[in-house]
Amino acid sequence: MIPVVGYAAKQAKGPLTSYTFKRRDPLDHDIVIDIQYCGICHSDIHQVKNEWGGSTFLIVPGHEIAGIVSQVGAKASRYKVGDRVGVGCFVDSCRECSPCRKGLEQYCAKGCTLTYNGVERDGETHTQGGYSNKIVVNENYVLRIP
Repeated sequence: MIPVVGYAAKQAKGPLTSYTFKRRDPLDHDIVIDIQYCGICHSDIHQVKNEWGGSTFLIVPGHEIAGIVSQVGAKASRYKVGDRVGVGCFVDSCRECSPCRKGLEQYCAKGCTLTYNGVERDGETHTQGGYSNKIVVNENYVLRIP
């Protein structure tokens, strides 16, 4: 497990406070990103306030992530340590359904995995976002930053 420090809301409309947690170790096609920057989006604010309903607390928001690759999984081939990369609003999908096979993972029939306030493919682990110092993401959901 990878130790991480982030900022989390522990309840709806609560302040963001320092929070220490662990991210999973990278799987074969994952990369670990040392987060350098994370935008503040209106959706982060709505989620923290639970204004849209459905927010799961404790929540570490942030889905406009930019950082540096610090580790790559054994079979990851798209990025190398030191690359500048970004992550958007989702970090995984089934990659097997019709929309996924067409490159439309945001319409995944089984549901895409949101960067935060979502559940990983294991069905148990809650995702936490970019208001933290590290994130682990499948290489297919990462963008290169020139």
